[in-house]
Amino acid sequence: MGMSLASPHTRHFRLNTTGVPNTLLTYIYTMRRYFIHYQRLMRLVCMIGILGCGPSLWSQVDSVISLQEIEVTAQRIDFTDIGKHSENLDTSRIARLRSSTLSSMLADQTPLYVRSYGNGTLATLGIRGGSASHTQIIWNGIPIRNPMIGMVDLALIPSLFIDNVSVHYGGHGSAFGSGAVGGLIAISNETINDKNGAEAKLAFGSWEQRSAELKLNYGFKKLRFSTRAFTRYAENNYRYIPLQGLDPKYQVHHQLTDNGILQEIQYNLSELNAITGRVWFQKTDRQIPPTAVQTTSEQAQQDEDWRTTIEWMHKGEKLKWDIKSAFLDERINYQDTLILLYTHNRFKTWLAEGQLSFKAFKKLDIAGGLYTERVEATSDNYPVGKERYQHAAFITVRRSVDKWIYRVQMREELTDDHWSPLLIDVGTEWSGIKSITLKASVSRNYRTPTLNDLYWSPGGNPELNPEQGWTIESGVHYKSPMKKIRWGGSVTGYARKIDDWIMWLPPVKDIRNFWSPTNISEVNSTGLECRADGSMKTGDWLMTLQGGLDLTWSTFGTAIPDLQIEPGDQLFYVPVDNISGTVKTAFHGWTIYYQHHWFGSSPGINEDVQAADVGSAGLGYSWLKPKFGLDILLQVDNVWDVPYRMIERRPMPGRGFELGMKVSM
Repeated sequence: MGMSLASPHTRHFRLNTTGVPNTLLTYIYTMRRYFIHYQRLMRLVCMIGILGCGPSLWSQVDSVISLQEIEVTAQRIDFTDIGKHSENLDTSRIARLRSSTLSSMLADQTPLYVRSYGNGTLATLGIRGGSASHTQIIWNGIPIRNPMIGMVDLALIPSLFIDNVSVHYGGHGSAFGSGAVGGLIAISNETINDKNGAEAKLAFGSWEQRSAELKLNYGFKKLRFSTRAFTRYAENNYRYIPLQGLDPKYQVHHQLTDNGILQEIQYNLSELNAITGRVWFQKTDRQIPPTAVQTTSEQAQQDEDWRTTIEWMHKGEKLKWDIKSAFLDERINYQDTLILLYTHNRFKTWLAEGQLSFKAFKKLDIAGGLYTERVEATSDNYPVGKERYQHAAFITVRRSVDKWIYRVQMREELTDDHWSPLLIDVGTEWSGIKSITLKASVSRNYRTPTLNDLYWSPGGNPELNPEQGWTIESGVHYKSPMKKIRWGGSVTGYARKIDDWIMWLPPVKDIRNFWSPTNISEVNSTGLECRADGSMKTGDWLMTLQGGLDLTWSTFGTAIPDLQIEPGDQLFYVPVDNISGTVKTAFHGWTIYYQHHWFGSSPGINEDVQAADVGSAGLGYSWLKPKFGLDILLQVDNVWDVPYRMIERRPMPGRGFELGMKVSM
């Protein structure tokens, strides 16, 4: 099974588009139909507005809970997190120095199972037993998924371009639409500060890895600029054991070249208003190595990404708004010269969103907005170019009463001629016991098929139904009130059922000789997520501990004879148990840490993926002065030199070293 993003069965899916009206009568009919759709959206907005504003429906008792002041860009995420499990990743100086991509940050700091095909190659994430297309990735509130395959390659998001990362578990469709079924990864850039400065980083490592990064902040009082650029190269000729009992081999045909730049411009109209523009350009050339059962490979893939956004934000005390627009232009070209296969894939996405939030009463917040998106996609495997239009209205009401916080979110989407069900999400939190918060939520999930699911030739299935289902979760969170010794933790349980799950099935003898997607009746997921963290400060010493446990049962609800799957079987590449832990000690600028990740076995397409223990360690030093800083880090990955896979037949690197240095002024 191929690993190229250009492959139609990289586990992602599709929907229907309509033709262009060619008569006046058809045009009038179409406009009338969309006017009816518009009326339906407006009725939704009005209905929820009444729900939020009606004083008789909400108690006017003052709350002891302080509603946090949040910028508009993060407010919708904050609203949807009420009643749900979420966590922020460490983006400190040392953390940024040791992780080069979003995939490595998630693998290092969480028990999530990152499905990596090898160092620098395709990496995806399925949260709570979902596929990669069930995880939404947003950048400063903009969804950056590929609509052709429904996902983002996490190995192509450099940590240099990230200031904040947060993981939001569970369904978030009512806030961010189709696709946010398993969870949401939010990455963002901080507001450009008013200090001029520069940072430069160099790193060298095993397998001829080398990288360079540069970050500049500059400008004037009202007009500020930020420039970030990077380049990285790796031969990736690491040593691995192909199969149990065989002699070690060295990986071949695995070269990586990756370059990118992120330019930000911010103009402060006033203390309350700012306009920000961003341009993200990245170009990557990757060789795709042979699998453990192959002797050679001539596969390669080139990715070229343009992401451009402009945003106007108003941050008043009671009234806030955020108006943004984006243009995404991405190309994926894939070649396999051994079989003379060449494919060219490209999509363009234009989108715009406006969101308004205000305080209707002292403890009542209301936020709502409109979203529109147009996609154009072309591929050598599409009979003709395809278009998709999507429009949505969404609204959130948040209310605090005594020790309770309540939240109701609703969203309605129109994708071409297809209405989504009313996506509703209800959550609540109770803080009646000191240091303890109880959370609960129920949400409706929805995902439209991807363009490849519908139109890829051969194999696409235009008759696919969207996925639909529900998620329910509850949890308890604890945070210690002590100062010198702090610790906290959480336990969250959830259950999810998805009907019409979309899955690509292999060729069937005498029926078809290609992969093709179909709707299977249902997939059921249940699980438990445990997190714990603590810190202790004694004199100049600081020790921190962090751990996580994920138990995930994600099972087929029906038999699939083509893959010899029985009801109750675990989904592919979903280990039941994942455990991670980190211990870190800091003293006078020195930092030493050890991270460990254990994941259980999981079924694969060809054979099972075996369980493994993988650890990494590092020693760093930070020398900080008012106008100068120096950071040095030596990291050892896969300390115990464990042979392991995340995807069967795709060997991961053995023990490797990296030395990095960053200078800031």
